[in-house]
Amino acid sequence: MFLSRISIAVLACLLGALRLLAAEPQSLSAWPVDSLVKVFPSDAPGTHRLPVAEFWGARNQHVSFQLAVRSAQPRSALTAQVAPLKDSAGHAISTVSIQQVGYVVVGFNTPDVPAEELVGEAPGWYPDVLLPLPVDLKKNRTHSLWVNVHIPNNAVPGLYRGGVAVQSGKQTLTRIPFRLKVVSATVPEGRSLKVTNWFGLDDKLSRQFYKTPVLSEEWWKLVENVGRVMAEHRQNVILTPLLDLVEAQAENGEVCYDFTNFDRWVETFKKAGAIGFIEGSHLLNRSSYDAPLEVTTMVLEGGRIQKPALPPDDPRVEPFLTGFLRALNAHLEEKGWKSIYFQHVLDEAHGSEPPYYGKVAELVHRYLPGVPTLDAVDAAEMPEILQQNCDVWVPQLGRFDQQMELLRQRIRSGHEVWFYTCLFPRGRYMNRLMDYPLIKVRLLHWLNFRYNFTGFLHWGGNYWTPDPIRDTAPVINNNQELLPSGDAFIYYPDPANKSLLSSLRMESMREGIEDYELLRALKAQDPGEAERIVTAAVSSLTDYVRDPVAFRRIQQRLLEALSK
Repeated sequence: MFLSRISIAVLACLLGALRLLAAEPQSLSAWPVDSLVKVFPSDAPGTHRLPVAEFWGARNQHVSFQLAVRSAQPRSALTAQVAPLKDSAGHAISTVSIQQVGYVVVGFNTPDVPAEELVGEAPGWYPDVLLPLPVDLKKNRTHSLWVNVHIPNNAVPGLYRGGVAVQSGKQTLTRIPFRLKVVSATVPEGRSLKVTNWFGLDDKLSRQFYKTPVLSEEWWKLVENVGRVMAEHRQNVILTPLLDLVEAQAENGEVCYDFTNFDRWVETFKKAGAIGFIEGSHLLNRSSYDAPLEVTTMVLEGGRIQKPALPPDDPRVEPFLTGFLRALNAHLEEKGWKSIYFQHVLDEAHGSEPPYYGKVAELVHRYLPGVPTLDAVDAAEMPEILQQNCDVWVPQLGRFDQQMELLRQRIRSGHEVWFYTCLFPRGRYMNRLMDYPLIKVRLLHWLNFRYNFTGFLHWGGNYWTPDPIRDTAPVINNNQELLPSGDAFIYYPDPANKSLLSSLRMESMREGIEDYELLRALKAQDPGEAERIVTAAVSSLTDYVRDPVAFRRIQQRLLEALSK
């Protein structure tokens, strides 16, 4: 009788404990998500869960996916590890990294964009910046971890298995398995697509974010680190601030030029793998879009070098440009850099500006013979003087729909055509803004291949607000207009390492650039199939695949075709 009373009491306790466990939500949920899907803090457990965590990739390609995590209780200092992937024969891939996806504030949705073309509502926290682990989880707030595998050139094709272990201290809380199908195709080592995200490392920015004065030894280390990050993301065209780097000196009543800092800049980026190409900064400038044009000069006045910004009609401008371009030409020839050099004249020439463009471009062609001029132009309104004097046209996406034949003729004549995005286009076009789906970012370079463009330009690499996490929309035009979030920068400052932090958009852009190179390789083998595959993804400038699942099928078709 006594034992049975004890048994009943024990059973009652067990039943009570089971009821409590059943009522308590699962302490930690984790599930795999496609890298083209943005994971938001409000996502419920299992949102966008991949039915099968299997991914395809070519050799020398970056393959990414996410692990979404959500905890019923706050958790601090959560980490994650990915062991080397292995196939059935024991071959391993160890080039795997994992980071947390950080959230930034998007204060308003991009105007003039249909709701179905956006992802998420604003204001709100949007996933973008990639940060190191560990991560602190708030209660019932979803976070994501970004897993990236760089498949080596010499990887043995086959099916590799791995897993992501989420840990708290030494305790493994969960382990999510995944598979990677490596095909025999290889992303070419050479980088044929020209890519530039303009950036600045002037004294104000360098001091503000890195506590580093310009041209100091610490600053040159910053330049090297920035170049390395850019090279890792396949940026290969480097905007070079000519008149900040080249110094003028007075010698015997003449202006002479010292290229020491220019040389160190170029050589630092070349060593980092980001050059590629040198993109000489604009000779004509303006303080805002409709402000008067000016030329920053270096002239000898009163026995000293002065750097006045002069109107282009000022009589001192042409002698300065003539002498400077002659010296630059001689120096580029001496260094063997003319074949990798582009010269900007004026960004987005409009209104009464094209004649000034033509005048300065003529000086470039005369005194920098063989160096192409390269500039953003408006293909919808392209006067003859621009068509003749700009060698590499960079029209804005969304402004050349009705000018495709003009661009095709230009390409057939042997000239390069790139394209650019900025705060425009909007509507149904692709762009790399924060409230756009990531597939729009990745497909930008499928669009490059689709229309035989050979380069991409965006003005905003790192033009940060004072707080890039909480303020992602800088002001322009004398503080009269806000840029859409993500337009001004695609990298984030990393002061601790004197470097840059990447973003979801930059990772998607790199994978799109690799797709471009794979499409180009397929075109060399089977032009018809390359055309069919790219058209399946991008049928026009505004009609393209928007579903990540459908895109993965097209991507798999590309990898299979190139592996035959």
